[in-house]
Amino acid sequence: MMPDRTALPDWVSGAGPETDVILSTRARLARNLASFPFPERADAEELAEVARLVRSACTGLMKRFPGLKSLRVERLTDAQRSFLLDARVASAEQIRGGEGRIVITDPGGRLSVMVNEEDHLRIQAILPGLAPREAWELVDWADDELAAKLDYGFSERYGFLTASVSNVGTGLRVSAMMHLAGLAMTRRLNERLRAAGDLGVSVRGAFGERSRAAGNLYQVSNEVTLGLPESEIVERVRSVAQYLLGEERRAREELMDDGGKRPAEEAKRAMAKLSGLMSVRSAEALGLISRVRLAAAVGLVDRCDVSLANELIVGVGAAAGDEPAACIERAAVLRRKVRSVRAVS
Repeated sequence: MMPDRTALPDWVSGAGPETDVILSTRARLARNLASFPFPERADAEELAEVARLVRSACTGLMKRFPGLKSLRVERLTDAQRSFLLDARVASAEQIRGGEGRIVITDPGGRLSVMVNEEDHLRIQAILPGLAPREAWELVDWADDELAAKLDYGFSERYGFLTASVSNVGTGLRVSAMMHLAGLAMTRRLNERLRAAGDLGVSVRGAFGERSRAAGNLYQVSNEVTLGLPESEIVERVRSVAQYLLGEERRAREELMDDGGKRPAEEAKRAMAKLSGLMSVRSAEALGLISRVRLAAAVGLVDRCDVSLANELIVGVGAAAGDEPAACIERAAVLRRKVRSVRAVS
């Protein structure tokens, strides 16, 4: 079964806490099967057996997610792979494909399992807005269900064994996807990001490690998984996200002191450009959408709320790259989506 590009992930709806600034929260667990080498060292037969075992174990998840489906990455089109990345359902490494790689996900993308990425399993939950505790509880439930049928690699001394030393221990990464356009517009962004780093988290681009920031979208996530209980990891990310949330809202309030003239003008120019684009690179598209989303979040755009802006972000198709054909298709998608939107005059 192939992913449906019209079935947008649930986080796009904006139906969660603090979604004016925080698009989504993700909790992800890295797990490996004890009897198999890590994916990088496994042969095709071993990877296929891992995929079979995980698919079988995931039937236990269907009592809460009856629409769960299994996707073989090698059979997906470029557009379908790009959609999984933009929807945050799969990682950039996963969608590149390879032996035995599958993605098991529910239609709303709240729960997904990547198989044979860097680790045998990457179990993740993605919820709208700031919801680290709820995302952790969901992924913890899924982990318990899978652990009842799978034999994980585990050390009494170190915890769960993973392909990367940075994930050893709990194997838990919690992250919040934040839109920090107000801080960028008031030129306070770099200072606030440095302060967040000093509080023990990492701040990365929208697509995780080694990705560049675009559209003022940033992932705030824990750096350490070893030696910290899950509850402390969840609380640390929540605390730093709350700090950046407060700073972003203060910046937005300042931008509204004169009625929001600057963000309104920026959004108006951005929408004019989006509506007339014939070709556009992904980073430029996200930059334009960022201005629209900021204005929408503070009530400066008619017939556009953050959910539509989020939908524009998913429509960028960043994983499709910036080849001429992809840039033309991206522009066509964005033109269609902004037809009903206009800035408040």
